Amino acid sequence: MNDDRKKPPPSGRETTIAAILDAAEELFAGRGYDAVSVREIAERAGVSHALVHRYLGSKAEMYRVILESNARAMLAAAPDNPDLLATASLMLRDGLAEHSRYLRLVMHSAVRGVPTGWPAGTFGATERMVELAERAAASTPPVGSADRGLDPRLAVAFMVALVVGWNALGPLLLARTGIDDMDEDAIIDELERVALDILRAHVPGLGEGDQTPD
Repeated sequence: MNDDRKKPPPSGRETTIAAILDAAEELFAGRGYDAVSVREIAERAGVSHALVHRYLGSKAEMYRVILESNARAMLAAAPDNPDLLATASLMLRDGLAEHSRYLRLVMHSAVRGVPTGWPAGTFGATERMVELAERAAASTPPVGSADRGLDPRLAVAFMVALVVGWNALGPLLLARTGIDDMDEDAIIDELERVALDILRAHVPGLGEGDQTPD
């Protein structure tokens, strides 16, 4: 739940910038880019409107910084891990636990678009999974008609769409299907299982014998 109470003003440049970005991310995730003003961000952060512009420039620049910093953080959740399933599991759980607001911004950006040049070139976690999926597929030559034929990049895209879509719509879907009292950790476990099963089923080299990472 959003806290609309005024926060004490931050002190120091780095602390102030962090407070501004946190306030902006919270507002953008809750209401979308277009519905939020710089003045609202300043008020939520407990600083002046002029200070926001001085430290971070325009609203579009703030949005870009938030997206890119979250994208880097999610990518860092699985540094140089060569295992696609382990990497996907780490990124999925890190995204839902630590970057839920960012995933909502991804959804807002995809649906409405924002004037930042994003998402081109800044979706590092997905790009990393594509790289690993293509590597796994290349290591397993097709076997005649048994070749499943699905481009591994598409399998990654389906998996990412599931996670981002669930982050945005999960609470509503749980209520509509009558399982909103289900344990949150159990839901994440099942979401992970389904997401990784998409990769197992459609990326050559990831067979049914591979286990979901702990």
